[in-house]
Amino acid sequence: MPYRITWEPFGVYREYLGDVTIAERRASFDAICGDRRFDDLRYTITDYLAVGSYETTSGATAEIAALHVGPLFTNPALVMAAVVDRADILAAIEEFKSHRFTTAPYRAFRTLAEARAWVVSSRPSLRAPLGGA
Repeated sequence: MPYRITWEPFGVYREYLGDVTIAERRASFDAICGDRRFDDLRYTITDYLAVGSYETTSGATAEIAALHVGPLFTNPALVMAAVVDRADILAAIEEFKSHRFTTAPYRAFRTLAEARAWVVSSRPSLRAPLGGA
């Protein structure tokens, strides 16, 4: 499986591993948003550092952005962080944000520590440190 989902007390940490297809990205989205714990999440962190190849198209990016409308309507407290150091994935994230289907804060960081620090600063009610890494 090219992703691993770790549920944390206040959020979810998703790691993409190896070669990641559009279908696998959609499956990870469905696994998170379809889980009974989704409405209690305060953050998601997606880690792209272990990605080999990353399949993306403009159409798929628009679709996954649009799919966020419903879940973020039911959970407007969510903030989203990405851990990424590749230009192609950063470009896909910027394209996702450009569709403006969501108003949730969404930022990219080069390290997991930076992402976790931002999550805590964005949601002061969370107790630091988050997660295990």
